[in-house]
Amino acid sequence: MGMFFDLYESSFNISDSRLFLFSVLVVMALSLAAALLSAVLRRVFPIRTPGTMVATMLTGILLPTGMVVAFVASDVWHNEEKGRAAVETEAAALSDVQRAARYLDPASREKVNKLVDKYVHLVADSEWPEMGKGTSLPAVDEVIEELAVLAAGVGLQSDASKREAIAAKELGNYVSRVEHARDSRLRIAEIRVRLPKWLAVFIMLFVSACVIAELHLAHPRTLIVSLLLFSLAFGVTVFLIAAYDRPFTGKTIIEPTPLYKVLQ
Repeated sequence: MGMFFDLYESSFNISDSRLFLFSVLVVMALSLAAALLSAVLRRVFPIRTPGTMVATMLTGILLPTGMVVAFVASDVWHNEEKGRAAVETEAAALSDVQRAARYLDPASREKVNKLVDKYVHLVADSEWPEMGKGTSLPAVDEVIEELAVLAAGVGLQSDASKREAIAAKELGNYVSRVEHARDSRLRIAEIRVRLPKWLAVFIMLFVSACVIAELHLAHPRTLIVSLLLFSLAFGVTVFLIAAYDRPFTGKTIIEPTPLYKVLQ
């Protein structure tokens, strides 16, 4: 189990082309193992009378296999969508922070803009790589606290105008939105396909390959073509699941581009 996770973790840092090739080869290895198992079973238990049970099983096996793969893939792509939404929400909240700061006094406005600039660079340049390790950056928490304290301080100033007091209140609300969006992003960064799901996928693929091999074992050319097409089709699916799993890790799917746009 530990070796599987080590191998899976390393897959996040390879290029998409290598990950695609690796995924197809894994399914191809399963198909080869299925063909060898069918050949051994046929030698140990020779077929004495023809039967049609295996032929009728093919559709019945492929259907649950497709359902299991679709179930796992749906979870992965749903998490990827939630990750993108969290980043977009975080960027929009930062833009709202800057917008509210326009109504503060010049000194406070400058402090807010500097803190927003610091936040974006800390998150995009430093925290993004740390998310792959399941950790966050404490310096980002400090920036959020500084923004919250600044908003509360402006609202409590006795000489603050009514407009500044309202802007400070809205600033505090937007800072809370930034914090909540960041928390969502960090939680999503830790989600990955767990081992039981991968086991279910590979077991169902192996069983399907066994049925295909049993059907075509007497016809080598048909067997090879069938298993190659099977490996390519489901290898692509395994590649997509592995590529989109943990979208903030390794060769990340989600980039901090929306956060950089805030500074523009």
